[in-house]
This record gives sequence, C-alpha cells and structure tokens, in this order.
Amino acid sequence: MKIADRYLLREHLAPFFFALAVTTFILLMDKLFELIDLLIGKRVTGLVVFKIFALSLPSILALTVPMAVLVAVLMTFGRISGDNELTALKSAGLPLARLLLAPVLASIILTIGLYFFTDRVLPEANHSLKNTFMAISSAKPTLRLKENTFVSDFTGYNILVGKVDAGNSRLHKITIYESVPNGYPRTIIADEGQLTMMSKQNVLRLELWRGQIHEADASDPRTYHKMDFNTHVINLPLDPATVQTVRAQRGDREMTSQMMRAQIAQIEQTIAPVKTQLADSARLSFWQKEQFKQDIHNKTSDIRRYQVEVQKKLAIPFACLVFVFLGAPLGALTRRGSMGASIGLALGFFVLYYLALVGGEELADRQIMSPWLAMWAANIILGTCGSLLLLWQNSEIDLRKLIPKKAI
Repeated sequence: MKIADRYLLREHLAPFFFALAVTTFILLMDKLFELIDLLIGKRVTGLVVFKIFALSLPSILALTVPMAVLVAVLMTFGRISGDNELTALKSAGLPLARLLLAPVLASIILTIGLYFFTDRVLPEANHSLKNTFMAISSAKPTLRLKENTFVSDFTGYNILVGKVDAGNSRLHKITIYESVPNGYPRTIIADEGQLTMMSKQNVLRLELWRGQIHEADASDPRTYHKMDFNTHVINLPLDPATVQTVRAQRGDREMTSQMMRAQIAQIEQTIAPVKTQLADSARLSFWQKEQFKQDIHNKTSDIRRYQVEVQKKLAIPFACLVFVFLGAPLGALTRRGSMGASIGLALGFFVLYYLALVGGEELADRQIMSPWLAMWAANIILGTCGSLLLLWQNSEIDLRKLIPKKAI
C-alpha cells in the first residue's frame, strides 16, 4: 500500500468515528425520551434502563455505520479537493478511481463485519430486548396499561384507564367491560384502583375502589342491575405456558438468516399439499378453491416477509461499499470538507435510501415486487449514479464541450 493510500485511510478514520457518534446520538434521541420516562415516570431501576439502552444500540448502529461511511468519504474527498491535494495527486499519476483503492478495501471489510453483526448480534439483542420489556411488564404490571387506551391483553376484559401512576401502580378513572358467558357484557366503573402482580398464583390482582357495576339481565333485557361498591377485586389470570411461549418465540427481526431460511422451507412444505389439492380443482367447490387460494396467499406473504429480512441483512451492510463509490466523486465535485455540509448531504441521500427500503418492503409484502429487487433497488440506483459520477470525474470530461455551441 502506497503512502497516498495510507494517508487517505487515516483521513477517513476521524470523520467516520465522529459521524458515527453524531448520527447514533441523533437516532438515539427518540429512544432517550422513552428511557427517561422509564427511569423517572415508571421508576424502573437504572440498571434495567441501561440494559435497554445497550440492547437498543445494535439496531441503531446497523443504520448509522453506512451513513458514517458516506459522511467520512464526502468529508475526506471534499477536503482534499478543496485544498487542491486531489489535483496534486492526479498530477502525480493517481486518478480518482485509483485513490479509491484503500477506502474500497476498508469498506469491504466493514461490509463483511456489519453483515455478521446484523445477522448474529442484532437478532439476539432484539430478542433480549423483548424479554427485558416482558420482565419489566411482569414486575410493574401497570406498564401494560396506557392512559386513555383500551387494553385487551386479558381474556374476557377490555380495560380503559384515564390516568396511570406507574410509581405506586395506582390507577384512576377506570372503566372495564367484562364479557359474561351467555349474557350481556358487564360494565364496571371505579374512581381509583391498584394493580398488583401475584406471582405464585399467576394472576394480576386488580383492586377497585368507589365504583359501580352495571349489568343487564340476560333472561329479561328490560331489567337492569346497578350496584355500588367501596371495594371490588378482579383477578386477571396469566397463563404461564403462554408467557413462556411468547418469551421463546422469535419475530423475523429476532432471527438469523439461517433461522429464517428454515422457516421458509417449513412454510413451503405446508403450501405444497394445498397447491396439489388446488390443481385438482374439478373436485373442489367454489368456496374451497377460494379458501385454498387465500391460504396460499397468506403463506406466500409469510415467506416474502422472511425473504425481505434475509435480503435486508445483506443489502444494508453492502451500502457501505456503495456509499464509497457515491461519496468520493460527490465530495470531489462539491469541494466541501466541513462536517455540517457532509452530514447534511449524507442525510439527504440516506433518507432517500431509507424511503426506498421502506417502500420496497411494502411492495414486497404486497407481492408486487420480488424481495430481492425490493431490498437491493436503492443500492443498484445509488451505485449506478456513483459509478457514472466516478467515471465522469475520473475521465475529467468537460460536459460543456459535449453540448453543441448552437444549443448554448
């Protein structure tokens, strides 16, 4: 590696780590408000809040590392272009494409490392984060409740709470709709209450104070019962087997690529007999055909959801390499090496990249676009633009000479 390569590589390091810290902090701002609310409002211990913070970092780093690469490349090539160092290097026989050798090699290493990070570390962090929130919810049951929002987590009950004091598990302005077998729903209203976890009995004890119970008579709807109470207790059952199953279950963002490919193979095995039955449609009624088609559509959507995540784990790390080819000619063109201008330009491109990913995911889920194309379209478009810009900058063609003078 030549002196110029080592010099360029060193020039990238400081902007990369600084941009990584800044962009990670910006994306963490939204999470910080939630953490502060957990610490102060919900009185969750500092150690648990720090654990949530640490487990949230991997999902943010998976996005900010490619963005930091773009900022670092824009800053480095913008600065050496503005200081005429790029002109001097070109005069020494090192064209712009040759100067990309060291950044490209570094970005390939970063791409491979980020892929293993998103495929191995990120799913485990997401799974641990989900279980941590479940553990907090068990220790502080009021966290299950949201103010002025109906909660249907408990079988047979719809609960609406006007105000939740998570610090002492006190509830205010409570309305409960209780399903009654073979009868009309019972409405329970209370001024205040308290929710307590009874771990040994696997129940949540909801103690209500100063309220009323309203109930229509199932045998005679014209008869209506109203009962005032000072204290009324409801035991909300928790199924430990269900809780354990939920803890063990993994969503698509808690799985490695290998796990998702196994899920895809399993779903494909369940589709095969349905397709065989549908092929022999002469024996099926109209409704059976429609049911089979709907089953195939639903299972295909599940397969595509996993395929999108598998491709996303590859496409986002690959953006590190794409952004080198895009950022170098852009930096040389803009001749601006400041952090603010570089972050602003990188943010614009990354928002476009993110929107393309989100839009592509939606199109793939709706079975309009293939999962591969949906996740790689942004890399293909930006990579093509960067390569054309690099070709133009490298050949130093004056576009004005290509335009006929009569047209000017």
